[in-house]
Formats: sequence, structure tokens, C-alpha cells
Amino acid sequence: MKTATIGSAMIDIITIVADNDIERISMTNAHNSFLMLEQGRKIDALNISTHVGGGAINAAVSLARLGHEVVPNVKIGEDIESEMVRQLLRHEKLSETGLMTTDKAITGCSVIIASHDRNASIFTARGANCRVTDEDIREGIFNGAELLHIAPMSNESAEAFPMICQRGKEAGAFVVANPGERQITRRGKEFLDTARNIDLININRAEAEIMMPALLDYAKPSNMRAIKMDQATSKGLMTRGLIMEHFHCSLSGFMSLLMSIGPKFVLVTDGTGGAYLGCEEGIYHCPIKKTNVRGTAGAGDGFTSTFGAMLGDGKGPEKALQMATINSSSVCEYVDTQSGLLTKEEIERRYEVDAPNLPVSFWAWQD
Repeated sequence: MKTATIGSAMIDIITIVADNDIERISMTNAHNSFLMLEQGRKIDALNISTHVGGGAINAAVSLARLGHEVVPNVKIGEDIESEMVRQLLRHEKLSETGLMTTDKAITGCSVIIASHDRNASIFTARGANCRVTDEDIREGIFNGAELLHIAPMSNESAEAFPMICQRGKEAGAFVVANPGERQITRRGKEFLDTARNIDLININRAEAEIMMPALLDYAKPSNMRAIKMDQATSKGLMTRGLIMEHFHCSLSGFMSLLMSIGPKFVLVTDGTGGAYLGCEEGIYHCPIKKTNVRGTAGAGDGFTSTFGAMLGDGKGPEKALQMATINSSSVCEYVDTQSGLLTKEEIERRYEVDAPNLPVSFWAWQD
């Protein structure tokens, strides 16, 4: 399948610090925890490594290993780091025709500090990733693509998001969008206006809760639907719903409202609570696959790219969720964002073994 991705390219400098060399503080009255370094002290790291990452690159590598012919569309600087991006594309047999360059900014770079539970803290200089404009999204840019994966767009580049979705639809692609928290916060209504050109929206619970107030104001309340649910078999978000300040909405209500303005599928991930998919038939839920976590960076990219690929390849929702879960779990077994991404053959092999341990629940819409 011919596929295009668009979003960020990053140089990831990953630092692993021993637990006893960095303090972790957890708040008792909130869900936040912090890593604390001693000022003025040189700290020995267990390992420091450099990798090429970023949402569009991670998704491109994931899709290529699943057998897709992929063109990543990213903007990079004219610096030494940009050559690392080019080398990665050649190594993974990805097309370089989608590369855009600028001499006005550096190639995006991040410093990732991982310790304790390996849920890393990340310092980011987005650089050239913020420089994508409508002019870069030229007519025909996605011609031939059957699948378009839109990773989170950085800062000013988010202004090009409506044009990206429009070009994807013009090309006849199955458009998958994974908007970031900043994009939803700063351009919520614009995003909802663009939703008619999106087939699958991927967001996590926090992003869904941020989007919820704007969606409740934007969509017609009469389009909100409920599902048939046996309370004995209910799952976390199905009973908790989404909460944002004084707003509350059921997950089924949120998904049905969002689908009413365009998307055929809405995927909401909830960390260790698994993933929920809203579609025409109802809502599906797939639990996580437990694994030995060495890092969580890139797991979301692995999940969303795999899920979109499986739907695009004609897999049913249940198998698509299970395969995406298997691939993202594999990513978590490595500190970087790509070493764990599986080939098509390997993910099929693991599916035969792991699928029975990933029971998918389903709730139909009420008539």
C-alpha cells in the first residue's frame, strides 16, 4: 500500500539515569510526578544514545516494516543533524522525496531523560518542525497515497493542518489524524471544522478531555448516542467518562458526537486502561499487553500507525486493535522509538500467540 506520513522529524538524545542518581517526587493530591536533579552536580548516566525519531518518522518506519511503500513528509534544517534523518530514511528504505528543508531553523532535537519507571521527561527544540506552511502542502503532494498518517503538528505548523487534510481527501487517501494537545488547545474549533476530511481520529484520554468542551458546543446534542452496556462487564472509561473542569461527558456520547461531524472512527487510548474505538457498529475495547517496559517514547506512534494500517488493509476493528497493542507493547521493550517496531511477518506470528490474551469487548449502540 502506498502511504504518506507528515509531522515531525527529531534527533532524540536518550539518557538513562540510575534510580539512585535522580530523585522522583510524586504529588499526593494530584496525578503528577517529577524527576529532580541536583544542581551543579555531574551525574553519571547508565547510557546515552542518539536516534532519529519524531511522530512522522516513527510512523513511517512502522508502516514500512508492515510492508507499506512510505513517503514521510517532514521539514528539516540545513545542518549535520539533517543528514542523520536522511541516513535513517535510506536505512529503512523510505522515500526522500517528501523532505522539505529550511535555513531558518535547526533540525528538531530532543533530550530524553529516563529513570525509575522509564516514563521519560523530554526537553524539546522543535526547530524546523514548526516551519511547515500551506505553501509546502502543494497540490498533488499526496497523489497515489492510499493512506495518509498525520502526526501531531508542531506550533505554527498546525496552521497547515486543514490544508493537509484537504490534500489527503483530494488524493482519495484514508486520512488518519493524531492531533497533539497543543493543537487541540489552541486550534480546537479549527480542528473540528476540519474533521469532515478525517476518517480516523487518534487521541489519548487527556486530549479527548481537552477537546470535549469545544465539541459539546460545536456538535448538535441530538447526535449524541448511548451504548448497551452490562455494568458487570464495563470498563474504566466506559463508566468514568470524560471530565474537564465542570464538564462531563460519557465516552459513548463524546465518540458519537465526534463521528457525527465527519470521522468514521474515533480511537481513544487510556494508558494502562487500554484503547477504545468508536465506529458505526458501536464501541470496542482492547486491554494492554503487559511487558517489561524500558521506555514509553514512541509507543503511541507505534499504536496509531499500526491501527490505521490494519484498518486501511481491510482488517476488522478487533484484529486491528490487537495488532496495534502488540506492536506498541514491543516498542516499550526498548529505550528508543523504533527498535521495537515489528515487521508484518513478526506481528502476524505474535498475533497468533497473544490474541487469546487480549480479549476485545464490544458494546453496540442503542437503537
